[in-house]
Amino acid sequence: MADEKNIGDQHNNTDPKQKFEVEIPGKRQYDIVVLGASGFTGKRVVIELARMSQKYSLTWAVAGRNDIKLQEVLDNVNTFVDDFDAKQIGIINATIENFKSLEQMASITSVLINCVGPYYIYGEVVVKACISNRTHYVDVTGESLFMETMVHKYNSEAEKNNVVIASALGMESVPADLGVEYLYQKFNGDLQNIDIYMKLYASAFEFSSSGMIHVGTWASAIIHFATANERVKMRQLLDESIGITTRPKPNITKILHKQEIGNHIQWCVPFPEPDQAVIARSLHHAKTVEKRNINFEVRNYMVFGYLISAIIGLFVFVFLSFMSTFTPLKNLFIRFPRLFSLGVVSNQGPTERIMENSRMSLTLIGRGTTSIDNTNSKKDIRTTIARIKVKNPGYGFTSKAVVLGAVTLIKDNITNGGVLTPASAFRKTDYMKRLIENDAATFEIISETVNSKPHTE
Repeated sequence: MADEKNIGDQHNNTDPKQKFEVEIPGKRQYDIVVLGASGFTGKRVVIELARMSQKYSLTWAVAGRNDIKLQEVLDNVNTFVDDFDAKQIGIINATIENFKSLEQMASITSVLINCVGPYYIYGEVVVKACISNRTHYVDVTGESLFMETMVHKYNSEAEKNNVVIASALGMESVPADLGVEYLYQKFNGDLQNIDIYMKLYASAFEFSSSGMIHVGTWASAIIHFATANERVKMRQLLDESIGITTRPKPNITKILHKQEIGNHIQWCVPFPEPDQAVIARSLHHAKTVEKRNINFEVRNYMVFGYLISAIIGLFVFVFLSFMSTFTPLKNLFIRFPRLFSLGVVSNQGPTERIMENSRMSLTLIGRGTTSIDNTNSKKDIRTTIARIKVKNPGYGFTSKAVVLGAVTLIKDNITNGGVLTPASAFRKTDYMKRLIENDAATFEIISETVNSKPHTE
């Protein structure tokens, strides 16, 4: 969901052997800095931060390569936020190409919100600057390769410096990751598996020639497809290094299947990235670091509704996954996004009205058994269904989620650092409560059933 910068074929390598500083800083000049504030997502993050800073009494600044554009972003905030004074907000000149500028920026803030993507290319140097300056870091990426590379390379340094590096604080993967935690807490018994069904839809039809997706989001997706082999290798390295053995295997019988969602039979297909990968890390962290008794797995699916739309969606996914592995085609997809997306992607991105009408719901179906009590040694089958709903998931919810993540890092007592998932970073905080209070998401249990028949997949 981050904003596109000039995209090359190679990501920005940094030296993992560089020394990490560990001095404990005093009070920073700013609570939060937004890097990439003049981009499509960054502008919306700035608006939400302007609102939240008034509510939570925060000092903050914007950062990027062009001071004039940053000032224009701040001057426009008054359109959305009453009583906002742009003169009170700092402007920092910092660029991805100048590591010293990133370090200077990180040294004067407690939390950095990074909105510069694709993160696989541009994210590592920012993470590195934050760790070396003991600055917490949050972003909105859905790029699995970037996230897992950061865990593999920098988790020990982040833990040592007591710095939280938390990615995926957007529609991918906050609703799914926290939704699993929510269902687990509400499940009255022994939870064995969770199926998550994600549905994207519009509350009202709105025609627009500006497209539905911003080019930055498209570029991140294409790079994700193009780096499939690297992603497999990195995941193997990560799993071996931290001991993950519980990633769900593909379920062939559910590649195209029907499921009752909201009292309607819907056609669904697997959707494992990035939510399923993020959740696997969350569950591993809960078992190994927090020593919680967790023994269930999670699979993710996308709801299409009709058979023909599910088949088309599956075809597009397979087509892009295969074609993006060829570098010339990958570069064409990124250079001409509107052409190859048939108008869905544009430099302008979706209009405000389209974003406000967009919706996402996640239906989480948890299955397991009831706990054994003293009077009955038989375990009955229990099914609990939770529903998470968000408005404007791609950019509105995402902006709120990442800002509230930064707020939580400042306001709550987080004692352990590391390169963490949303659930691992925030399950012991008021993060979910803040999401609900700020009208970012709703969490509810919609059904609980118990029967004595053996459960089969």
